[in-house]
Amino acid sequence: MPEIPQQTSLFNHVSNQHELLFGYIDMGDLGLPDIQRPFVWKDSKVRDLFDSLYKGFPIGSYLFWRNTANGRTHQIGLIEHEHKDPNLLIIDGQQRLTALYSVFRGIAVKDDNYEDRKIKIAFNPVTEEFRVSDAATQRNPEFINNITDLLSKASTRTFINRYLDKLKIDKNNLKKKCILILGKIDKKEDLNKGDVELFIDKIRSLEVTEENRIIWEKLGLVEKEPTDEDENADENNTDDGADIEELINEELSLLNSTDLEIVKAALTKEELIDEELISSRIEKLYNLKNYPFNALEIVPDLSEEQVAEIFTRINSKGTVLKQADFILTLISVFWNEGRDQIDSFCKLAKKLPEKDIKESPYNYIFEPTPKDLVRVVVGVGFGRGKMKDAYAILTGRDFTTKKVLESLREQQFDKFKETQQTVLDNANWHGFLNIILGLGFKSKDLISSANNIANAYILYLIAKNTFRLDHRELDKNIGKWFFFSSITSRYSYSPETQMESDLNYFKKAKNKADFIKLLNDVLESELTNDFWEITVPNKLLISSSKFNAIRNTYFACLIKKGSNVLFSERKVGDLFSPELKKRKKDLEKHHLFPRNYLLKAFNLDSQQINQVANFTYLEYADNIDISDQSPKDYFIDYQNKYYKNREAELKRLLADHCLPENFYNMDYNVFLKERRKLMAKLVRTVFETL
Repeated sequence: MPEIPQQTSLFNHVSNQHELLFGYIDMGDLGLPDIQRPFVWKDSKVRDLFDSLYKGFPIGSYLFWRNTANGRTHQIGLIEHEHKDPNLLIIDGQQRLTALYSVFRGIAVKDDNYEDRKIKIAFNPVTEEFRVSDAATQRNPEFINNITDLLSKASTRTFINRYLDKLKIDKNNLKKKCILILGKIDKKEDLNKGDVELFIDKIRSLEVTEENRIIWEKLGLVEKEPTDEDENADENNTDDGADIEELINEELSLLNSTDLEIVKAALTKEELIDEELISSRIEKLYNLKNYPFNALEIVPDLSEEQVAEIFTRINSKGTVLKQADFILTLISVFWNEGRDQIDSFCKLAKKLPEKDIKESPYNYIFEPTPKDLVRVVVGVGFGRGKMKDAYAILTGRDFTTKKVLESLREQQFDKFKETQQTVLDNANWHGFLNIILGLGFKSKDLISSANNIANAYILYLIAKNTFRLDHRELDKNIGKWFFFSSITSRYSYSPETQMESDLNYFKKAKNKADFIKLLNDVLESELTNDFWEITVPNKLLISSSKFNAIRNTYFACLIKKGSNVLFSERKVGDLFSPELKKRKKDLEKHHLFPRNYLLKAFNLDSQQINQVANFTYLEYADNIDISDQSPKDYFIDYQNKYYKNREAELKRLLADHCLPENFYNMDYNVFLKERRKLMAKLVRTVFETL
């Protein structure tokens, strides 16, 4: 009888429908091991997942593991489950499955900010479009504003009938509103807020043609592709007190007769309702719960270490950012308490502590992620700037022989544990952050790069613990390094490679004096006269992005100098008040040459108008008062009202804000050039006093 070959596969194949998985989660039989991350997907990614499901695209397979995690598990969704300890764990596909479960069941999940979050996805069965629910989908009667309202039903008949009845009524009402809007446009009357919202929805629904795109551009309705930087931008921020209502009314008045005909055609477009087609599309959406899945189930007799290795390998195609997840996986498996410490530190750093809490990592300028803290531990403990090296370190791989040694792994983990305690020590943490605050970076809005903070913290701990710099020496030298790395955007491009190079550079230091000399040698070699007089004004001070490091450093310099807000008795630093959470900020970014003034007088584009040299800070009330007056009009008005017989004080205030004398009489482009030079000079002056 031939010998039966031994099984070599570590997996069994599983397939069924998603509703089966949702049922397992409901009962508590399917959950997550603690090696998994919290739910980190943005709503836009959940929207795209549903779009793929609806179109029948494959969404990838899952990887499951029979629970041998000895209780180190947690459930999916913030509800009570009948079974407390899941017997099946998801190792790969957590984000996809959590997103689907949350929407199908309408259950909140815990996100990476440790907040309860419900995901709302909208669907338009007329156009078959999925969107993240917002005010626009709520206004548009075609949208099912939250598809959970449909997916949670036992059947679709009643839902579809109510949707169609409501759609007919709303369409008729919208038609009447559009007629009223057309009348206002013909009479050149201003549209109110409700009119503008409906008007924008109608214009954006136009077919994508070159002719229509011109209309969108003229009305300021062309949306840029979002970037990573935009994710953190303040969507509610408006300059000069202008809002979309004012902008649309102004732009409408400038359209020519041909453009107006296109606008009117959009408002009068007859929209037919195909009830049968709409019904079939709603049914199709409802039936997505029966969408098939494919999965592999890991055989149950593997160790946690083997599962961690599998988890790492199946994700090894990921980006550098995922290397931190691999390390967190190892920490969870081999040192669960340490992983809890990291997560707790990140959570507490974001929330104001209760009155009876004596110490906390909470602060106003930086909210670290587990990835940031891992980077700091690896940099301080192992002198490495790249996460791929950190994974090798913690698995016990020798860099010379490439072999994995159990003894080396234990040794490296001990070192990691020791270093982590140093990194998470609140005295070290706040000692470092106080240096950043002392430089004038009083708000997280002025921190251009998380990498810059994390890497400066690495050098702070090395300087303090390895080279024994005292607190005054740390203030001076780490402050200069953070300031320098901010204005040069040192860690904005290839940050890991640059930090690896910096760590290797400082390894040449044998004592405190060497460390300080090496640090100052870098500053002297890179912050040359050409940098200050050419690079900063001509290149770095052009963009007005909130991530422009020079822009943010300039405003930090105003805080450090104790400068007053323009035309105010109050300090810039006092009005950067993170403690106050208001609908309108006390301090507002203001165009020195107001936006609407430049549009009317010179027809400039946004890039020219929004240069950083055209901005400063004003108190909110002053920003509203100035509105779109010319610089000369508002300056003379303020001069006469508040600075009679106080010419010297006004002159000092203008100098603090780097405004050339008689700036209000200057040609706009000349003003920008001269102010950039003065701003660069101010930043240099502050740096050289450190």
